[in-house]
Amino acid sequence: MTGQSNTKEALMADIERSWDALHSLFSRLTEGQMTTIRDAQGWSVKDHIIHLAAWERSVVFFLQGKSRHEGLGVDESVYLKGGFDEINDVIYRQRNKLPLAKVMAQFDEVHQQLLTRLETLTDADLQEPYRRNLSDETGEGEGPTIYDLIDGNSAGHYEEHQGWIEQLLGDQGG
Repeated sequence: MTGQSNTKEALMADIERSWDALHSLFSRLTEGQMTTIRDAQGWSVKDHIIHLAAWERSVVFFLQGKSRHEGLGVDESVYLKGGFDEINDVIYRQRNKLPLAKVMAQFDEVHQQLLTRLETLTDADLQEPYRRNLSDETGEGEGPTIYDLIDGNSAGHYEEHQGWIEQLLGDQGG
């Protein structure tokens, strides 16, 4: 969690700050830097953006009362029984050929959808346990709070990937 408190106001501020920082980084990159420089796993900056958009979209789907696996675009069995690496590999294989402009547009669109959904939530809603709303998912306990789910797939996730992207660019002299 990136914020000091678990309030909607803090979450929205964290999301805005980390979104702006990530996009500030993107604004300094050429299309070539975003699409051709690859890390040890073969991911480009564009692939990181695809990944971020997919996981953020899964939260939007969750907030709409839909299945997260649909938001990710993966089979339910992969989502429920596969690990993060398997899910991320499916997302990568499905979308890595998309043009950068489309990837950026999708990321912006899903982000706006998240912000719109977040506006309807209260501080109390954000403290609800994740699993209480997903009776079909397996796991121990009630899982993280809705706040942590959103933060972990937006602000916290942006920051994590920004660090990896900066490392990737640094390794390439970018």
